[in-house]
Amino acid sequence: MNKVAIAGVAIAVSGAVGAQWYANKRADDVIAQQVGQFSEQTGFDVSYENVDYSLLSNTVTIEKMSFKSQETEQQLIDIESMSIEGYSANKVSPFTELVVKGMSLSSELANAPEASVLPSSLVSAKYDLVSSLSFDESNGDSQIKLAASAQNLLDFAVNFDMTNSQEAMNLQLEIDKLHKQGEMDLEAELQMQSKMLSAIQALQPKSFSFSLNNGGEFKSLVDELLQKNGLDHAQLQAMLASQLNAVPASDVNKEAVKAFVAGLNSFEVSMEFPAQTSLMQLGMQLQPLAADPQALEQFLKLKMVGK
Repeated sequence: MNKVAIAGVAIAVSGAVGAQWYANKRADDVIAQQVGQFSEQTGFDVSYENVDYSLLSNTVTIEKMSFKSQETEQQLIDIESMSIEGYSANKVSPFTELVVKGMSLSSELANAPEASVLPSSLVSAKYDLVSSLSFDESNGDSQIKLAASAQNLLDFAVNFDMTNSQEAMNLQLEIDKLHKQGEMDLEAELQMQSKMLSAIQALQPKSFSFSLNNGGEFKSLVDELLQKNGLDHAQLQAMLASQLNAVPASDVNKEAVKAFVAGLNSFEVSMEFPAQTSLMQLGMQLQPLAADPQALEQFLKLKMVGK
């Protein structure tokens, strides 16, 4: 490699390192500002050890976070790391994701008298959360995903697909800008609320799904909750069977609920919505079906699977 090439590589590396350093410093300053605003608005002090920003993936990661009550000075929540990918203050990002890893009650809160009413497995568990929003500006398609897990206990997921979301997304961006510029007075806020309500009513839902899975010790958690209320698993199943007899739902979905309560392994719910139907129109179509749950199930293509 000649001297010119070596010099070029050196300049490129130096530039990349310098850009990363500047990005990290900017991210640190922005996070410090946001944390300060959060503390003023909520009454919780937030501390953290480190902020890192990846230029390549546009991801900010905050490590070793702690939340403390300003009123009682009690340590409340600890988080091993929290990252935000794809966020942009100037446009609606095609993909934004929030990842929270290792969230747990602080030792101070876990040992407090208030925590004694909760199952010990919930108090001692660590929780992970992944929330994402995908947005296609060309056609208005959006997908919201939420996944949460309690270590060795339970996994939970929700997916919601919709379209015609351009107006709602752009309006939310405009609201955020007005807040940052300090131009959101009461009159402007009321106007924006009215516009946002109209934009939400115009959204066209496509599908919704929900799932719950045993993470390994879910049955033990349920048994502990039942024991605290003087019940056992067999009594729970008997009570549920009696109550379901009075519910005007399809036999297939009733059996899915019974199967889940019996096995406590997994439960899935899914539904699909009529195409090109706004939330406002959907509400009007659902009203006459409220008195006929089985017709409502068919209209929404509601499916349940329990194990």
